[in-house]
Amino acid sequence: MAVLNMKGGVGKTTISAHVFRHLYSHLRKRVLLVDLDPQFNLTQAVLTEKKYESHKADGRTIFSVMEDTAPASIFKVTSTVGSPPSLDQVSVKLRQFQNTNPEINLLLVPGDFGLVKYSMIEATNVLAPIKTRFSQFIEGCRQERDLVCIDCNPSSSFLTMCALQVATHVLVPVRPDRYSILGLRMLNRYIADLPILSRKPALMVLLNGVKSSGYDPTVENALRSDPDFGPATLANSLHISRVLEASPGYTGFATDKRGQGWRVTPRITAIVMELKSALGLT
Repeated sequence: MAVLNMKGGVGKTTISAHVFRHLYSHLRKRVLLVDLDPQFNLTQAVLTEKKYESHKADGRTIFSVMEDTAPASIFKVTSTVGSPPSLDQVSVKLRQFQNTNPEINLLLVPGDFGLVKYSMIEATNVLAPIKTRFSQFIEGCRQERDLVCIDCNPSSSFLTMCALQVATHVLVPVRPDRYSILGLRMLNRYIADLPILSRKPALMVLLNGVKSSGYDPTVENALRSDPDFGPATLANSLHISRVLEASPGYTGFATDKRGQGWRVTPRITAIVMELKSALGLT
């Protein structure tokens, strides 16, 4: 599943981190988070800077999935791409249940700002082996994981195409405003017109940032009545909550916040159960 919207600020990272962390724990599934956004906000949300720098020094980031080594020039890729690394070589274990099957855990492939180089290379034929290598890596992950969640950057970039080419589903976070709906429409058109997609991923829409009081449902009603997007929109939505907001003094998952997780857990659970049904997770 690729988490994507053409518009930024709609809550992609919030959903990638907190909804899929809860899916892992509530359904007890083998979940992998892949941070494919060069800004690597997902990684920064769940890993301390010290831990991240340690993993980066060991080559345990998404950049090692794309290339074995970084060339001297930022405008070049390695001449011999080779096979992708194994999941064990690049992933970081975030959570694991005690006294249960050790394979039922939550893994992360940390992000890397180095991915920004791919937006600077214009020759698509040069990047083709990188895309193939990423596809091979995700295909290998499918054999080991119940669900792979790819947190994407908000643009129509090379990385976007990499994610869409391997995704069976696209989860689109949408805030109840016309601008994020515009991002949804643009994404839908982009997917429909992208010639490299032999199999179009299924679109799923999740309303995020809904007010608990004083809420104007005009935009939501328009979305739910839309003939294309209404049937794809999840019945449950994610409400605004300070528990879900990023905080300089806290690194980790919202549902793990001591004494605070209960405030958001019921709504996230409802979303997880909808995803379970839609994705066929038994």
